[in-house]
Amino acid sequence: AKQHAKHDKNIEVILLEKNDEKMIGGRCGSFDINVPDVGTFRHERGPSLLLLKSVYQDLFLDCTRQSGETYGLEMKQCVPAYQVVFDDGDVIDLGFPASDDGKKKGSSDSSSRENQSRGKMNQWEENGAQKWDEYMRCTAAFLDCGLPNFIEERLD
Repeated sequence: AKQHAKHDKNIEVILLEKNDEKMIGGRCGSFDINVPDVGTFRHERGPSLLLLKSVYQDLFLDCTRQSGETYGLEMKQCVPAYQVVFDDGDVIDLGFPASDDGKKKGSSDSSSRENQSRGKMNQWEENGAQKWDEYMRCTAAFLDCGLPNFIEERLD
């Protein structure tokens, strides 16, 4: 958006940051971890916007009247979207694709990995997978509200 504003003098972009200096960029930020005798590794926090492929596609069409693919942008879904690694070394995969009707879709490998993750949730907490499903329904409702009101809102 900032780059687009450079070319159109009628657009003003204001960036707001709620976090302190150590967390600038929120999920779009990054941080470095130094592992002795191994090296320094940069960890990215996101960004969540990459999970919203259509936002990028629309931005290219709005700004250039051409698709992102014209410029070499190829976006593929990562399955799973996340792997959470705990201090004790335990891991859980999260973020498996769902179809438009809300039912899960994917390869038999991703279905197997999702079932393993749901099993871990139930081991860690009674009805853990069911609680996860409820959490995901809530986040979907927030996304449904937030997309049109904050991300997709047209300012022209």
